[in-house]
Amino acid sequence: MKSQIALTFALVVGGLTLTVAPALAGKSGGSGGSTPTPSISIASINGTSAASTKNPVPNLGDNLSFATVVGSIAGWEYPMVAVSCYQDVNGDGVIDTNLLGPDVVYTWLDKPDAQFLLGAYSSIWTQRGGGPAECRADLDAYGWKGGKESIRVLASDAFDATG
Repeated sequence: MKSQIALTFALVVGGLTLTVAPALAGKSGGSGGSTPTPSISIASINGTSAASTKNPVPNLGDNLSFATVVGSIAGWEYPMVAVSCYQDVNGDGVIDTNLLGPDVVYTWLDKPDAQFLLGAYSSIWTQRGGGPAECRADLDAYGWKGGKESIRVLASDAFDATG
């Protein structure tokens, strides 16, 4: 009899756990609100809003700003924007968009509210005389915890640029 009561109690508690757990999933702790989804997009090119353009195409030498939504990050993290551009530098017919690959021609890391000079003054892109490039802006969460650096990509926006 005792084992039957214990088994019934275990099944009831287990059933409650399975019923309540999904109902609590996805709830934010305490605030009751939802966390916005991280995003990044070109906000302006040389001070002119890019909002009216579906796919803005900046040029080498343009100043870009980005609209960012960070979302939720840990207290020890801080947001940064990394912009990188690529061309077929090695002439193999493929553009390798790895930051350590042979085709990176421009990179810049700064705070989300910064102005980004596309190509800067002495990048490989400017030294090669310009030309079209495939670019990407990443919204990242940087931080240090327990003596280790952490970098998480929160959102990305790919765009083409002319040179």
